[in-house]
Formats: sequence, C-alpha cells, structure tokens
Amino acid sequence: MYKPPARWTAPFLPRLRFAGALALAAAIAAGTLPASAAGSPIRVLVWAPVAEAARETMSQALWTKYVDAYVGGNVLPHAGPSEPTLADCRKAGADYAVVAPFELRPHLPGMQNASGRIAARTHVVVTNCITGTTSLDQPIALVSDTPSNASDGDFESAPEITWAHGVPAALAKVPLVFERVARIFSLSAPLALVDMKLGSVRVGDGLRDFAYADHRMRATPILMTVTQVFEKYLEVLFPSNGDRPSLGDLVEPLPKSAQPQAVASPPATR
Repeated sequence: MYKPPARWTAPFLPRLRFAGALALAAAIAAGTLPASAAGSPIRVLVWAPVAEAARETMSQALWTKYVDAYVGGNVLPHAGPSEPTLADCRKAGADYAVVAPFELRPHLPGMQNASGRIAARTHVVVTNCITGTTSLDQPIALVSDTPSNASDGDFESAPEITWAHGVPAALAKVPLVFERVARIFSLSAPLALVDMKLGSVRVGDGLRDFAYADHRMRATPILMTVTQVFEKYLEVLFPSNGDRPSLGDLVEPLPKSAQPQAVASPPATR
C-alpha cells in the first residue's frame, strides 16, 4: 500500500498550505489559473455520417446538429470516410470518441407506408481515447414525427420538421455521461493544483498522475496525496524524489482500496 514519505507529517502541512496559497496567488497573477478553476471541457471526437440511402429524409447538417447537441462538451468533428481509430482520437487530442451513424431501417411492424412516418436508427459507440475502453455500445431506434395533414399537397416536409421531436426524444433516453479527466493546472513543488471539483475526494485521499498532457500513458503513475479541498480544485502533494508531474498531466482518484494510510503526527517532545 502506498505510504507518503515520513516527512509529510501534520506539523509540516501548515507550511505546505501556506506554500499552496503562494502557488495559487502566483497562478492567478500569471494567468495560468482558469477563471472558474474548472478546467477545459470534455473534448469529444464525433463521427456521425448519414447513410446515402437516408439523405432524402435526413440532411448531414441536421444530423450533425442533433448529435453535437446530444454529445455536448467541446465537439471535434471527424471528417474521415470511416469511424475514427484510437490513433485518430489521440491525434485530435480528444478525451472521448463518439460514433453515431444515421441509417434507415425497415418500416415499423403493422404500420403502412401511407402513415408517412419513417423508421431509422443509429448505433452509438463511446470510446475513452486515453484508455481505449468502450463506455457505451447502444443501438437506438428513431421514428419520425407524424406528418401534419395541414401540409398535405402543399410541400414536402423538411427534415427539420420530420425529425423535430423523434430524434431528440430517442437520444434523451440514452444519456451520455462523460467523466471529465482532471488535469494539473499549476505546479509549485512539492505541491500541485488539480482542476477536480469538490466531490467524494477528501483531504488525505490519494490521486494518481497517469498520463501526460498529450495523453501518452506514464510507465509508472505518480502517486499524490490531497492536502486541501476547494470547491472546484484540489491541492495535492507529490514526492520530491523520482518522476515529477508536469502541467496538463491527467489525474484520477486512486481506488478506495489503494488509498494511502492516514499520516499520524509525531509524538510530542518534552
């Protein structure tokens, strides 16, 4: 189990906190601290093509708009002819990749073509660009809105009208949840500031710096201990020996089973 160096004792922490305050002040003065201290939003590489057979009912621009709204965050469009690979994902500097093609499917059972409704589908796959794991693999059925009789014979329904309610409603049933990757945004050895919002992490908990800013995985993660918890960021302490963290490094909490043991204060001297 990971144990902080012996010198990380309780009497030393006030001095660290004072140093942390100085580091924070320096970060603000240098303009390196984000205004909200919340860090950059999730960057998502999105590939959402419309199948050729479906282009009469769904325009590429409209489907892109729907998927971008569904994904949220900072969308990075992937314009390649095929779904992005991990290499594409990392080259774009994305945190996640989302694949969401639009295609037609057979008419709904029991429904006549005269109903005017269109059956389509997408298959959403979400991949963590850093770890390469798949966090969602979900087909989603899409059904167009029932056309209004008021427009019969006047004009062909536009995609914006055809899918105005069906697509948002179907996508909303499968919400996307991205775990934002925390990053180091200020360094003043042996302290660092991490843009991790207040949550389950407490003073004394352990974090690990597992990848560089460009998403290259570290051969050996750097283990750090939380010394102060603020609303939108943490102050952490890292070992002075061995590899050191750098600005922009990716950080995550250690599993509870691997958290460092509490550091006891040294016995009082007479």
